Amino acid sequence: MEKKYAILIDGDNITPLYLEAIISEVSKEGDVLIKRLYGDWTTPNMNGWKPWLEKVPIRPVQQFRNGPNATDNTIIMDAIELANTNQGINAVCIVSTDSDYYSLALKLREYGLYVLGIGRTNAKPLWVNACNEFKYVENFDDSYNYETDRTSGKQFTSLETLISHAYKNSKMTEEGWVSLSDLGKTIRNFMPEFEPRSYSHNTLLEIMDALSDDFEIKSDGRIPPNYWIKSIDKENTAAKVMGKVKRLMDRYGIIENETGDFFFSFTNIEKKYRNGLIKVGSPVRFRVFKMPNPRGEDSADRNGKAADIEIMGI
Repeated sequence: MEKKYAILIDGDNITPLYLEAIISEVSKEGDVLIKRLYGDWTTPNMNGWKPWLEKVPIRPVQQFRNGPNATDNTIIMDAIELANTNQGINAVCIVSTDSDYYSLALKLREYGLYVLGIGRTNAKPLWVNACNEFKYVENFDDSYNYETDRTSGKQFTSLETLISHAYKNSKMTEEGWVSLSDLGKTIRNFMPEFEPRSYSHNTLLEIMDALSDDFEIKSDGRIPPNYWIKSIDKENTAAKVMGKVKRLMDRYGIIENETGDFFFSFTNIEKKYRNGLIKVGSPVRFRVFKMPNPRGEDSADRNGKAADIEIMGI
């Protein structure tokens, strides 16, 4: 059964920089029918969210700080109400690192709803394990700093940028194939006004044919056919750098080198090294996915990201 999601975001608990990445990640899992962002909008700490309300269609929910857990309680009540009154919803995504939601997750699962939790890597196991599935925002693609056309105000200044971004944020097979219909759905999540004729093509398939240097296309042979696309791997010439494991925490950790600290998860380790012994102090080679940002708001923002990690000496 396809999941129909309600996304409930604790705005006091998550940085707004992850908003579009969160919605994109949930959209890979199913249809997003409800998006709500909770917080006390009269306080300065919600100011960072306000510019995003113009970019992302999401309903802000005002909750005055009448108590220490006022926002938490509102989210809990709304989630229970949705579970009992909205038959179109069969999945709920709760975005917070706060473990106060663990009882809510258990109750929603008793109602038969699928619960997806999203939060930072410092989320307590109590909260993580209460969900059917939990995703860490540090693992998301946070390359959402689109170049904006100053004249039109559009986020994507080229068709290639739009297609590439939509491909990366679509549900794909382990081999990297994305159905053409899912690609179209993802594109419209970012750009509801998308129309192939605006780019001198009649269909999305024609656009992908025109981008044959970057994507390959296959059909399942049915009548009518279903089409799938896959990004053509191009040699990654970026040299790997050396480092050593600074800290390990369950299925993720930190690598340090001369340029700073780099976050990684178990899946960032190359497959042939995943069964090897990795410990604090282990020397590694890795590719830089994101450089550290010393001006970040917290450690998650300040850390870089490592990819294609090799454990030396194995």
